[in-house]
Amino acid sequence: MSEEPFYIPDDFRAFMQRVVAYVDTPGEEKFLDAEDALQDETGYGGRVGEQDYKFQYITADGLNKWELPLKEAAIRDIADGLLVEIMGIKRDIVRTKQRAPSGEPLLVWGEYHEDALSISSDEQFTAALDSLQLASYDAPRMLRVWSAHDDQCVAVIKGDAVALFVVESIEGYGTSIGDRSRNESFEVVDHEGQTMTVPWANCISWPIARKGLLYFMRHGEVGQGIELDGSIPSQLLMMGDIDRKSALDMRGSAPSELKRSSLPRMSTPIPAEVSAIDERTQPHEIEAPLTSEQLAAWARRLIEVLFARELIEIKNGHIEEITYQLGGLLQAHGIEAQESLETADWLANEMGTAVRGISKLFATGGDLQIALRRSKDA
Repeated sequence: MSEEPFYIPDDFRAFMQRVVAYVDTPGEEKFLDAEDALQDETGYGGRVGEQDYKFQYITADGLNKWELPLKEAAIRDIADGLLVEIMGIKRDIVRTKQRAPSGEPLLVWGEYHEDALSISSDEQFTAALDSLQLASYDAPRMLRVWSAHDDQCVAVIKGDAVALFVVESIEGYGTSIGDRSRNESFEVVDHEGQTMTVPWANCISWPIARKGLLYFMRHGEVGQGIELDGSIPSQLLMMGDIDRKSALDMRGSAPSELKRSSLPRMSTPIPAEVSAIDERTQPHEIEAPLTSEQLAAWARRLIEVLFARELIEIKNGHIEEITYQLGGLLQAHGIEAQESLETADWLANEMGTAVRGISKLFATGGDLQIALRRSKDA
């Protein structure tokens, strides 16, 4: 596409002023070298060369996106009001017609290959949604849905509440509108380990959101029952550039069956705590089984011990999920592994290969036995 004149609007000038202020702030090294390193309500951008930057600007009406290559000197001139026009490439955001469908809709809920599903039926899709919603009672969950037309919607689920963010659709983008009187918020970790703040005012009920996501998967829009406000968080703006092909190129082909995805493992909870039985016929005392809270605390202490000895590497933002999974392993094998090296070797292998969020485990069975004993009691 050919370049055309872009007349600097006030909101983009304000964005460039914030960029200059950030670059000029004394202190530690700045994070600039990524396509979305610098984010704003109006768009995003980053450094692509020693003095070269590229920004994506979303027009106030939400209809167009401008790609704007800039030298650092030009950024400073825009911020100072010395530059009123630059050249850029203009693209339409709101499409005038629906794309031709191609392939199957796609659902993604994590960063791993198995955290995705190629959708073959409504029943399969709603079963996956229900599993993710159940898991969201432990921690908020983010998912992304692509229709067969490559429309895309991001959903953040927290129990019975859901915030929807349409990032690519023939109707444009938008965020769901819930109870506007609520001013609280909660946080969720996205698929790249970044924290995102979600206002409760953007949340709607699970039954309505579930129906809207199903409609979006089929038709590329959430339906008339859900009101959108015509904006999305800047953190999600660049997601509209990632179609299903790009997503699958980055992660590999998605499973087409629920049982081959990570959902069955995710939906398997830590076994419910068992009350100790007063065994009056035995001459010795029985140690009470650990509660789920005690197991989670033990799992966290174990990770801390291993991390302090540089025997484990974990992914940012995954500690809660790791403790959740590790608690179940400790309940089943933690006590035995302290006494049996064979069990400790098996447990070390399971932690290194089956616990999502653990990048590498360097501990041997013997190392793990020591760590288990040191972390068992607070």
